[in-house]
Amino acid sequence: MSDSLILLDITSPKISEKKDEALPIESNYREETLPIKSDYRDIPSEFDHETQNSIETGYFIFTQMPSLRCKLRCPHCYLSLEQRTSSPIMTVDQLEQACLKVRAYYDGLPHIKNKVIMNYWYGGEPTQMGKEYMLDAFERLDRVFPEEEGYHVRHEILTALIGVDPSWYDIFKTWGRGHFQSSFDGLMRGKGYMKQWDKKARQAIAAGLTLSTISVVNNDLMKDGAKEVLDYLCDLGVQEASFLPFMLNEQNKGDKYESYAPSMNGYSDFMIELTEYWYEKWSKGEKVPQIGQMAFITSRNKLKNSSIGHNLPGQTLFLLPEGDFVLPDYRDGYLEYMNTFGNIFEQSFEEILTSKERRQYLRRQVTGNHNKDCFECSHKSHCIMEFWKPNREGDDCFGAKRYVEYVLKMEKEHGALSDMTAIMY
Repeated sequence: MSDSLILLDITSPKISEKKDEALPIESNYREETLPIKSDYRDIPSEFDHETQNSIETGYFIFTQMPSLRCKLRCPHCYLSLEQRTSSPIMTVDQLEQACLKVRAYYDGLPHIKNKVIMNYWYGGEPTQMGKEYMLDAFERLDRVFPEEEGYHVRHEILTALIGVDPSWYDIFKTWGRGHFQSSFDGLMRGKGYMKQWDKKARQAIAAGLTLSTISVVNNDLMKDGAKEVLDYLCDLGVQEASFLPFMLNEQNKGDKYESYAPSMNGYSDFMIELTEYWYEKWSKGEKVPQIGQMAFITSRNKLKNSSIGHNLPGQTLFLLPEGDFVLPDYRDGYLEYMNTFGNIFEQSFEEILTSKERRQYLRRQVTGNHNKDCFECSHKSHCIMEFWKPNREGDDCFGAKRYVEYVLKMEKEHGALSDMTAIMY
């Protein structure tokens, strides 16, 4: 068995001669105070997805990054070693202060009766903050954004999973509404890492949690093969899987980027093969994970108002430890960095939303960064490009046009996503 395929047989005696014993599940973190929550996908029917599609209209993907610290040393990480080891930590008091300013903004918009606040806990490694920090933060956010006043708060936790023990499960089951996300990048992070991750993922799923994976499509993952990757995720019991293009940043530019990052043509080839196999398995009645890019492309394509289909930049902001609100931006072509719009400890939320920096940023998103090939593209409202950047000459675009066209063709022929519930759950 080659190294590139070792993740697909992770429980084989070739990988581990000693069978791992299940860890005891500890539940001693104020279990009695954790509220009963509905499914994490549940959004109130009175919330209007067609018109409420931005922060200003009551839909806020609030990416929480109270610390950038992480003990791992992943080769593709966009954070520097100093950030991962010595990042400031936003206190829960400071986080509450930031959220109160968001609340004050919506208090000034009484005509918006229903507001959805999607707290996406990112990093760094959010679980490295500790259970007590997270529980305190969750409880305070619920008080700042009370449901009886039209706020619908959701929490999504993205964790590497390696350092997570079963005492976190009750937190995922309640505040995460039975769900969490984890990064899955195959052997790019090493065989030892992959063995640990597989064990942790299977334990969590066996404990009744649902798992979504986020993969940065890299050359090692492509060597495994698209079909083999999908088979592995099916065997694991993953509910949803997303596959993102590998982006260039200050930390991986040079040899690392050249070693790990496929072209966008390579990305589209991988995704087309994976999706073709997905439809094959679906047609046989097999249980398959939802593929995030498929769902995004088809759902945005069905929107009545196509101009709102690609409004992620208008829906989300990242909150960094020092209080800066930022979003990914690009310079020198497609080199990623964080563009700062303001600081919540020094300004009101409205001042940040209406800042010159954010208005310029959103203007470039609306115009597709002035990319002629994007502006004239019929798929610009439902491609996979999250934040607009220049495309590479001679390559598929960062919106993966070839893959988008393939998904739309297959869905028109098979209509699989409309039947997804019957197949998946």
